[in-house]
Amino acid sequence: MTHNKIVIPMVTPYTGRDIDMPAVKGMIDYAVSNGFDGLFPAGSSGAFMALSFKDQEYILSKVIENAPDKLEMFAGISRNNVSESSAMGRKAVEMGFRNVVVINPFYHKYSQDSMFNYFSLVAGKVDANIFLYNNPSLSGLSIEPGTVRKLRDNYSNIKGMKDSSNDYAKFAEYLEIPGLEVFQGKDAKLEKSLTMGAVGGVCSTANFSLNTLHIARGDRKEGVDYQERAARVVELVSRYESPTIHNLLFRKLILGQDHPVNYMKEPFVDLADVPDLEEIMRNA
Repeated sequence: MTHNKIVIPMVTPYTGRDIDMPAVKGMIDYAVSNGFDGLFPAGSSGAFMALSFKDQEYILSKVIENAPDKLEMFAGISRNNVSESSAMGRKAVEMGFRNVVVINPFYHKYSQDSMFNYFSLVAGKVDANIFLYNNPSLSGLSIEPGTVRKLRDNYSNIKGMKDSSNDYAKFAEYLEIPGLEVFQGKDAKLEKSLTMGAVGGVCSTANFSLNTLHIARGDRKEGVDYQERAARVVELVSRYESPTIHNLLFRKLILGQDHPVNYMKEPFVDLADVPDLEEIMRNA
């Protein structure tokens, strides 16, 4: 039977201006005790775009330093500058990461040729398994299947990708690329994606909920539809500032903090009001 992987795209927990190491260790303990397959620090849920180079390097080092070998580790190395992405990738390899994840350059409108060149430079300079990250709703651009296929044909270390395009047709095209491991990034599309051939999911609600893990394991419980619950949680959390809401729920549901405070780094603020909190927690 195929083992479907669930990797947590972990939040970056703060306390005041400092990364909260007890919370980082709490995330690792949560992942291990519940049987998650891996951790992905410094991705979108980890607010990589708001991290300084130093903070991104620091969170990567602390996660891999404290994580056991049983967890597969994926280092988020994305920077909008290709030299910095490559440098972060090399640092991640030095720390012990064998898998790195990088999104396309964002904000400006880039062609597929420019994106191919960007990823090519990273692939040529980072000695690791490289996973492309397609998230057009956040980056403003999509990595087209033809570009991914061309990268895979030219660079053997392009190992896979996380696709958050929300597009089953495009997802199916990625799956047709020989040797490419494709993860679904949208929690609400996980179940169908697994039947299509995805190797697993990298799902943001996994930071505080076991729904996606149950979906991947094929768990059944009378009266409970885990895919429906996952979709409902995504619908609710999307109403709030992200990844602030994920940090709040991680602290309440996983760390057991009744009234979390001061968990976001300046200038971002804690969530003062979440009217849907009880329903989110009930479905998580």
